Amino acid sequence: MQHIILHIDMNSYFASVEQQANPFLRGKPLGVCAYLSERGCIIASSKEAKALGIGVGVRVFEAKKICPQMIFVENDPKKYRSVTSRIFKILAEYTDTMEPYSIDEAFLDLTGWVKDLKQAEDLGIEMNRRIKQEVGEWLTSSVGIAETKFLAKFASDNAAKDSILVIPQAKRQKYLGRVKLTDCWGINKALERRLNWLGIHTPLELATYPVSNLMNALGKIGYFLWANMNGIEYDRVKSENETTPKSIGHSYCLPRPSVNWADLAPVFMKLCEKTGRRLRALGKEATGISVGAAYTVEGGVHKSLQLKSILYTSQDIYQAASSLLQKNLQPYQVVRFLAVSVYNLQPISQQQSLFVELQKKKDLNFSLDQVNDKYGEYTVFFGEQWGSETNVLDRIGFRKTVSWQSEI
Repeated sequence: MQHIILHIDMNSYFASVEQQANPFLRGKPLGVCAYLSERGCIIASSKEAKALGIGVGVRVFEAKKICPQMIFVENDPKKYRSVTSRIFKILAEYTDTMEPYSIDEAFLDLTGWVKDLKQAEDLGIEMNRRIKQEVGEWLTSSVGIAETKFLAKFASDNAAKDSILVIPQAKRQKYLGRVKLTDCWGINKALERRLNWLGIHTPLELATYPVSNLMNALGKIGYFLWANMNGIEYDRVKSENETTPKSIGHSYCLPRPSVNWADLAPVFMKLCEKTGRRLRALGKEATGISVGAAYTVEGGVHKSLQLKSILYTSQDIYQAASSLLQKNLQPYQVVRFLAVSVYNLQPISQQQSLFVELQKKKDLNFSLDQVNDKYGEYTVFFGEQWGSETNVLDRIGFRKTVSWQSEI
């Protein structure tokens, strides 16, 4: 049976959703921002803005210099999650194995559901039509279809907007021969430099390089790269229940950078609380903590620590994270960015704690989560978060999976 994978990637997603919701924004250069200050960062731009060279990462004041008529809106995660859930509900009708790769893209294993690549292409056309009819006519996507996950993703990355690209194994070398190493999924600048050092400068050179030499130089990643270029599937599409994150965390660019921990603490506590909420919602505990900060001038700090104790409550996460960060912050440096994450995740132990106070904290956090889930954020919150109600707004990272089923 021919293995057939479809990858769908929504075009200019956040901006397109905003244009779908507000017809007056259609056809105009639009930037979706984390926050609307002059130094706010564009996290999604419309196709009209991209045509002017205004893409992700451009600051608001920089975009205004390029296009004074540029329109800016603050990101609205609830809106995007709602639209994603409707899109993914449609996609889930075509297979029993769908892997949400991020809020705007997903892999579908169509093996056994279609007989060949042509029938898969017909299904892709039908999916696009239904998304426009049932979710929004302004929403477009790029679809890639191939016999491996890598080639399907490669196809959607190279497909024109609002179109489908099918790459049979017989045409794999033809398409790989047109692109650079960094155009391939999973190869960044750092990895490109390592490959260049080995004498590999193109995807086709990577495909023909001795795999044993690659593995000696790069380890198992060497085999994965070689397999991708040669159309060999070593992975499979996983359902949402099978995809578990290796770490959980949040970060925030401060609209008002500060050197004082008294200003940073409420924001940092909220980051820890959001991290704890997600950790507990997944039914996990953690034993690793990682913190980061960036200064307004060049530089910053990033530290990780493996703990002997379990991290579960928001208070414990904050205590460990703030202690680690404050020990490593340079005096008098103005902080503009904060981040915290937990790793080494494991299922929650069902064993009751021998320490009554610890068990009380666990029970308290669980109860607070239930209250805030039902009545909304900040119904009940920790005193350390006082003053941060309007900070650390809800955000969605593009590379984060979405629990779409709970939104339906």
